[in-house]
Amino acid sequence: MTMSKLPTRRNAVIAMMCAASAAIAPDLALAQEFPFKPIRIVVGFGPGVGMEVSTRLMADLLAKELGQTVLVENKAGASTMIAAQAVATAPKDGYTVLMLNNQTNNMPLLSKNVPYKLTDFTPVAAGGLVSMVMAVSKSVPIKTGREFIAYAKANPDKLNYAYWGAGGTPHLMAARLEQATGVKMQGVGYKDPAQATTDMVSGRVHLFFTSATHGMGLASAGHVNIVAVGTPQRMASMPDVPTFAESGIEGMPNPWWGYGVPTGTPPDVIAKLERAIKAAVAAPAYQEMLTKTGSVPLVVESPAKFQEFMSRDQERWAAAIRPLNLKMD
Repeated sequence: MTMSKLPTRRNAVIAMMCAASAAIAPDLALAQEFPFKPIRIVVGFGPGVGMEVSTRLMADLLAKELGQTVLVENKAGASTMIAAQAVATAPKDGYTVLMLNNQTNNMPLLSKNVPYKLTDFTPVAAGGLVSMVMAVSKSVPIKTGREFIAYAKANPDKLNYAYWGAGGTPHLMAARLEQATGVKMQGVGYKDPAQATTDMVSGRVHLFFTSATHGMGLASAGHVNIVAVGTPQRMASMPDVPTFAESGIEGMPNPWWGYGVPTGTPPDVIAKLERAIKAAVAAPAYQEMLTKTGSVPLVVESPAKFQEFMSRDQERWAAAIRPLNLKMD
């Protein structure tokens, strides 16, 4: 009787051991084998926007670094909040990455109904600082940023600026221009940059702040004048165009982008992603992209330093946001 029960007991013990092994296997696989499936980077902008284009190059370079497919998923809308919410609620395993940027970081200053907390994300590594340019319609009889300021002061409220998305970078930079120089203009909001560009070319709007890539394309086609650039030094591709500071526009914040994961992602996974992203940023192809677009590296030593940068940067943007008294809820 006793002998007949031994196999049954042995089987039970074996089954329990197998169940325990299965329970811890996912954790071991996550720690030892990451990445063993495709990674997706969620971007809060539509295709073609400067940060989105940079992230597609990042995805290609990361795929080589990690030996795994890296996909870019566009979730545009709600001033990047849709993308951020999707990542905030994603599994904490390193396979869903958010393209962090100043707009996502600033939304808590603009809305009481942000569907995520900044603490929902752990910054991993930076991508770069965006070079914004001040593009002016050919209908305005000026050639430099200082001339534009003088002309705007002589014609208060007669010039208008275009922006796409209340509280977005073009909106806030135009507001900062008014604050820093005392000019008074009218803001005209658009759903996207395409219609704003059409109205700029036709002379219906007079100014917008946009990425260097977008602005230089318009200038090359003879549609606008680029009168100031947002790089710390003059851009090599436009050496005759002064910086914002040289044009008398002080305190302009710089848009930026980087990458983060849901808080709670294992530290070893974060460390592997950090190493891979930094290697991708150092790659010649990425550095060439930064140079061509007039962007510059954003150097942060660690995820903790990236978090410190984000906190300081939010305060800089707050100087432009608070006087606007925007109500986005």
